[in-house]
Parts: sequence; structure tokens; C-alpha cells
Amino acid sequence: MMSEAAGQNDATKNNERVVRSADGVALWTALGSAEDAPAPWKWLALLTALAAVLRAIGLDGGLWYDEIRTLLDSVRSPLYQILTVFPSNNQHTFYSVLAHFSIGAFGEHAWSLRLPSVVLGAATVPVLYLFAREFVGRIEALLASLLLTVAYHHVWFSQNARGYSALAFFTVLSSWLLLRGLRRGRASDFVWYAVAASLGVYTHLTMVFLSVSHALLCVLPLGLPGLDQEKLRRWRLPAMGFALAATLTLVLYAPLLLDVQQFFVKKPSPMEVATPKWAALEFLRGLQIGMGTAFGALAGGALFLAGLWSYFKQSKFVLGMFLLPGAITVAAAVGLRRPIFPRFLFFLAGFALLIVVRGALEIGHKLSRGPVLGIGLVAAMAVLSAAALTVDYRYPKQDFEGAMRFVDAQKGEGEPVLTAGLATYPYKAYYQRTWEGIASLAQLQKSRAQGRRVWVLYTLENYIQLRTPDLMDTLRKDCAVQGVFRGTVGGGDVTVCAAAPVGAPQPK
Repeated sequence: MMSEAAGQNDATKNNERVVRSADGVALWTALGSAEDAPAPWKWLALLTALAAVLRAIGLDGGLWYDEIRTLLDSVRSPLYQILTVFPSNNQHTFYSVLAHFSIGAFGEHAWSLRLPSVVLGAATVPVLYLFAREFVGRIEALLASLLLTVAYHHVWFSQNARGYSALAFFTVLSSWLLLRGLRRGRASDFVWYAVAASLGVYTHLTMVFLSVSHALLCVLPLGLPGLDQEKLRRWRLPAMGFALAATLTLVLYAPLLLDVQQFFVKKPSPMEVATPKWAALEFLRGLQIGMGTAFGALAGGALFLAGLWSYFKQSKFVLGMFLLPGAITVAAAVGLRRPIFPRFLFFLAGFALLIVVRGALEIGHKLSRGPVLGIGLVAAMAVLSAAALTVDYRYPKQDFEGAMRFVDAQKGEGEPVLTAGLATYPYKAYYQRTWEGIASLAQLQKSRAQGRRVWVLYTLENYIQLRTPDLMDTLRKDCAVQGVFRGTVGGGDVTVCAAAPVGAPQPK
């Protein structure tokens, strides 16, 4: 980073400035006016209010599998149990604590279970602005906040009773506090950094990789801490922040540390469906939904590449803040042979939007030599993303309830109802149905042999195909689809089919 500042003054001909620490160390190159310029609080308040409204629409829709597990395995439990038991990697402890208090205050509803996610999702909008203002101008930062406000995936995760929107919030907040602390040289910034980072890790363990990347990136402006007294002095406050974050994390996890260790050592979670290839394809599918069309996704990809190049030229340190956490997260998952889901990188959503906005402004400037076209491109993306929200509002995440009502209305007297795959747990544990869950073809055939039509409900076919391919093949071939109940979770449609007794004609 020192080389980035070589021969430059704090204001350059390209409206660039070198951000320096309180004692004059060059940290990163920023664009636009000084970071202490007044924030457009009225605009930020308006965007935050709009973000809250967009995330509140349809909030009481049906729960999906992971949310049901969160509710039953953790949120309904006494507080002491949430704090001391780690039932599975579905547990996002800090979110479970917040949701526990929410349903305690408002009663148990889908919306109250999801309320903490909504609040933290909307709160990310102004925090993203504050973070961006450390290295870009006001208009660019505000455009990024606008795009986050209407971003399809951010709205979706902000309506999800899981810790991902909280993780995205703490990612942006801790990153801002780190930059602010490096710039101002105040211990309070690093204390708050430690609080934000530790709460992020308490939400989801992958937040550890963000803090690791922060520590590694600080080497760029501060140098390697060694015997050099000057470098040791520069590292005093950042090292205090990282050490305090680690200490607070250990304190928070202390009551359930043994549970966490035993779970990951004794209950390995193989990649199965969630392979790197599957994750890449799901990521591309998600981009297409978020941008409305495949063309929109391609255009967004082009803007992302243009933004990456622009940030590369501006500041390696800032670009590293965007990219290194994701690279370490993916490398760790692959190295440890853990499942890889696109949502594991959702915490970087704010950074991705900053890159896309930069790409739009860069391309707009090259084509028109002014900011108007670039701003128009961002506005067009905002419109496309807002339009895509209609899909989110039209369907629940998984329509277990709709499928259940359909079967109740259609099945004949004495006809058995079976559930397969990941549909079994919700219907048995949450909806309290006595329907038999099947995990093998033999169970299905045994029920069909009783001489009556058999109803089967299933979802997330890939998991059934992987674990019991013969069962899934038979369901596709011999079980006539009676209804498909759409959901916004990838592959999460709930299918209802009916199989005739063995040897009888297939029902239509």
C-alpha cells in the first residue's frame, strides 16, 4: 500500500486522495470528497424505510425446511439451552437468541420468527453507505445503498429466519469499523470492531474467515509486525481489536464449544449435493432470478468485471477487502470437504453491489464522459431487481402447507399418505401429521401392495436421488404428479403424486 501512495498528494488530478492514518501512514486510495463530508441522512432514512417495507411484504408466508429446523431445534427452547447446546450446523446461535426474544414478545408466527432478519437486513443499507464512504464519493455510496435496498437476494435472505442477513450486516459493519479505526487511530473503533466481529462469528462460524482476511490485509498498509518498533506501534490498536474479537468469540462459544467440536469431528457433513459444481450452477441461477433475465445476469457480470478492474487500479487493499474473505471461505470448505452452498457467500452481498455500481459508473463514463449514463445503468438495475421481487412475494419459500391442504381435500377414505426426503421432518415434527416417512423403495412398495392408491409428498429431489436413486426413479415413473406447489427455495417445490396399487393402472 505504501507504493500506491508514492509520489501522490492527498488530492490528485483524478479526484483521488490518499487516506492516511492519524500518524501519516498511507492506507488506501479513495475517490470523491473527504470522508467527513456530511452524510445525506434524509436519503438514507428514506432508503432504510423502503428497505424495511420491501422486506415486510409477505413476511408471514410459509416456513421452509431450514427455518422449521431453526424453530423446533433451537428457538422454541429455553434460553439457557440455546446458549449451551449446538444441535447441528443449522444452528445460528445469535440469530436463535434474537428470534427467541421476538416470538416471546409477539407470539409464535412466521413473521415474528423472521423479524430480527428484517431489522438487520434493513439496517445494512445505511451501514453500507458509511463503509463505502471510506473509499468512494457520496453519489457512488448512495447508489450502492439504493441497489441493496431493492436487491432480490438481500430481500429474500432478510425474510429468512436464519442468520444470513445478520452475517451480512456484521460483515459490512465490522469492515467499516476496521477502516475507520485504521484511519482515525482510536481504540474505541477497534473495541466496537471486536464486538461486531464476535457477534458475527456467534451468528455463523464462517465469519471467522472475514476476520482472518482483515488481519492478513492489514499487512499491506502496516507492514509485517516484527522487531521494527515503528511497525509494532502501528499494529498496537489493530492487534488489540483482533485479539479482543477472538477473546469475545471464545467467551460467547464457551458454553457450547465442546458441542461444536464434537459435531464437526464426529458428524462430518459430506458435500453430497452441495458440491462446488452444484454451487456454481445455483449461483448462476440465482443471478438470473435477481436480474430478471439471463441477459440481465450477463450484463451484471460484465459490470462486475469492469468494477473489479477499476478497484484493482484504485486500491489493492480495498479490493482485497471485497475478495479475500470469499476466497478463504471457499478454500476452507473445499479443503475440509464441507458442503458448499451459494448462501455461504451471501455475507459479501454488499461488497458485490459496490463492485457492480463501480462498473456501471466506469462504463457510463467511458461511453458518455459523464456520470449520467452510469447512474442510469444503476437505476435500470434497481428497477429490474425490484421487478424480480414479485416472484419472491408470489410464492412462499416452500409451500408445505398448500400441498398438505391439497392432499387433505383430494385423497380418498383410507388412502395412505407418505412423505419422502426432506418433506418428512416438517410434516411430522412441525405440522404434527402421522403420515409415514419413507426412506427406501421397499417402504413405498409395501404401502402400494395394500391395494389402495398411495399419496406421496416430496421436495428437494436431488437429495432423494443421491441417497435413494431407485426410490426417486420410481416416484418419477410410477407416481402420477397431482400438483406441484411452487417455492422460492432452489429445488424447493413440493410435489404431490399418487401411485396406484402394485399391478393396477396408473392414476391420471
